[in-house]
Amino acid sequence: MSFSYVKRKSAPTNERYRTNSFDSLRSFIFFDQFSSRAFAFAPLLLIFLTANFAFPTFAQTFAGTVSDAQNAPVQNAEATLISRNKIVAKTKTDADGKFSLNGNGAQNFLLSVKASGFSSFSKTLPENFNEPLNIVLSPAAVSADVSVSIARTDSRLSETPASIAVLNRETLNQTAAQTIDDTLRQVAGFTLFRRGSSKTTNPTTQGANLRGVSGSGASRATVLFDGFSLNDAFGGWTFWSRVPEIAVEQAEVLRGGASSIYGDAALSGTVNLTTRRAENNQPIFRFETSGGLQKTFDGSFFTAYAKNSYDVNFVYDAFQTAGYIPTAEAERGAIDTRANSRHNNGFLTLEKRFRLEPPAVAGGSTRENNNANFFENARIFLRGNLFAERRDNGTSLTNNGTYFRQGAFGADFENGKLGAFQFRSFLETQTYDQTFSAISNNRNTETLSRVQRVPSQASGANLFWSNAFNNHAVAASVELRQVRGASDETVFVNNNASSLLSAGGRQKTFSVFAQDFWRVSQKLNVNFGARFDTWENYDALSSVRSLTTNLTNVARFTDRNESAFSPRIAALYQINQNFSLYGSYAKSFRAPTLNELYRAFRVGNVLTQANENLQSERADTFETGVNFTGLQSKLNLRANVFQTEVSNPVVSVTLTATPSLITRQRQNVGQTRTRGLEFDAEYFLRKDLRFSASYLLASSRVADFPANANLVGKFLPQIPRQQLNFQIFYRPQNKFSAGLQSRLSAAQFEDDLNTLRLRPFATFDVFAAYKLPKNFEIFTAIENLFDNSYDIGLTPNRTVAAPRFVRVGLRFDLGNK
Repeated sequence: MSFSYVKRKSAPTNERYRTNSFDSLRSFIFFDQFSSRAFAFAPLLLIFLTANFAFPTFAQTFAGTVSDAQNAPVQNAEATLISRNKIVAKTKTDADGKFSLNGNGAQNFLLSVKASGFSSFSKTLPENFNEPLNIVLSPAAVSADVSVSIARTDSRLSETPASIAVLNRETLNQTAAQTIDDTLRQVAGFTLFRRGSSKTTNPTTQGANLRGVSGSGASRATVLFDGFSLNDAFGGWTFWSRVPEIAVEQAEVLRGGASSIYGDAALSGTVNLTTRRAENNQPIFRFETSGGLQKTFDGSFFTAYAKNSYDVNFVYDAFQTAGYIPTAEAERGAIDTRANSRHNNGFLTLEKRFRLEPPAVAGGSTRENNNANFFENARIFLRGNLFAERRDNGTSLTNNGTYFRQGAFGADFENGKLGAFQFRSFLETQTYDQTFSAISNNRNTETLSRVQRVPSQASGANLFWSNAFNNHAVAASVELRQVRGASDETVFVNNNASSLLSAGGRQKTFSVFAQDFWRVSQKLNVNFGARFDTWENYDALSSVRSLTTNLTNVARFTDRNESAFSPRIAALYQINQNFSLYGSYAKSFRAPTLNELYRAFRVGNVLTQANENLQSERADTFETGVNFTGLQSKLNLRANVFQTEVSNPVVSVTLTATPSLITRQRQNVGQTRTRGLEFDAEYFLRKDLRFSASYLLASSRVADFPANANLVGKFLPQIPRQQLNFQIFYRPQNKFSAGLQSRLSAAQFEDDLNTLRLRPFATFDVFAAYKLPKNFEIFTAIENLFDNSYDIGLTPNRTVAAPRFVRVGLRFDLGNK
């Protein structure tokens, strides 16, 4: 890496500024649909209006070029100008590798340049520096030293004492997967409750899990998109269709208990999906569309614009597929149809930023006055999200639909002495509709058994503070959250409605959190953190009304409350520039959701009952690992061993089993123990060829269950013993790129008794893209290249994964020339 400059006549640098008891189980208001056309028009109008305002600017600029060791320009490199640990300006290089940054009147600059495939560059610029910059980037190191924020403190991955996997935008672009959950399966240990893709599976089976800690469809991992949770407040599962992948800039996966930071649902870890923001008046516009087999079409775009102190961004995606028949061909009957889905999803964010400069003094200069304004930088924003989807579940009478609305408000404030403050609040409402059926043994007849509507509402607020002093980076927060929801059902017997069932309740949570990242020395980093949560379930009841006798029975459940203390301690020691060791211990928990407490459901001929007496899951996680970087930073290896013991895990326990009906109930099963080994590797064979692999060996078993000793020693449902994923990315020239991804998984069991075995499988995906002029790119992707029909469920009929899927598409990225 080198840094040089040549003298030329500089531009003037001193130009002056240019001015210029819930009342009813049905007491919710919902809307079944929204107009995507009107939703899409609003932000375009706002962009037009804000783009015509004039705001104060500064004349001082820093300009230069970025090239590689062969003197070829590096396109799309990110150049950032930093002053006093704050980002002053950010931009990307053009097709000639050129960039220009506005200093905005600040002083004492640090210039940082990053580009995919290259090591990062940074340089402190001397005072009054006004020369053109010629920056030469060295070949890429692997991703061991990217910046991550999943631990609520910005840090380098190589300095963080935790098991974290990172997928950047380039990796996301070169993956054949069409959904973000399928992309995240590149990280060994990341699974949904079932093997199937979120494209066609029922949302209630889409809970995220890490490291083999599972047992039911509720997520054991917190999933965040742009700082807000994607975990369903009522059911705990994750609506992956709500993630517009086109807006995701980086995906971070923290494996291991994270309740000390994120509280409830982070029992096994956290997934953090960050988005890109427009800065320095540089607009963002991305567009992607594709079409493929199974009558599959999708289209999405992401636009963001910042004009001095005003930002607006809008992202929208639409998807539909005719799907496939999930029942294995040998077991299909007359009632089997395609499992399909379609959705519309949109986010709109409006932001106002405040940059408070020190007051002017005589002579036109400025003077330092830290007391002039309490906050030096601030921003406020409003965000809205509308989402609607519909799915047919593979038989004539089963389907589900979701209608979701969320509004959010946030504010960020910075003070040089007091630190940074973040406030977030949200309100969301949702209606989830589902039909269930009873199916004959030969699958030729089907009768409607239940029609279910689940309205829910959630709201919350969080105040977060962080600061850095000496060798400490400290943070603290306080959070409030409430959820209310119900399950309203019509029960059918012999195709006639026989009774009405209603069950539901409320839950409120309060939590406080604090942590410290302490750099003890150049070699030793220590992390202390703890969180306290307390929650209450109240106003819970169930009612049954017979449509024959018109009699109603009402049962009221006792109010209950619990609390959890979740500490974490971790340390990382840098042995030398290549080796580091880390170790950690953490306690984590997951409170049972209102869905698990009060809602029953049916999948095929399997009926799962609710249980209002469920207690929270508690976990203790120990892990230790080693990180290695070598071969001139081209090779990075990460390995660790871990043990997680979960007390009171919620598992669907089989009560009775007949050929026509399997009845289960959610129960706390005593204790489970997961022991395992994780291994991640990344290697740049050449500048244009990268190989990565991820492996998990995990033994997840029931360790203790006083109520049913027959389950002791059994494997947890839906957890494979081994997972191996690998990827190869090839970019021989600037215009062409290709990728190969593979997933291999050992056998796993459908049920708690370990009698229904899902066979092992291997699947391969390929991707290729070619850049066209004017920022366009064409691509093709093939999922399940060899058309492997592997198992995804036994209910008790076998269901299989989607067959080979091929699609072609077109992309446009304004910032990717």
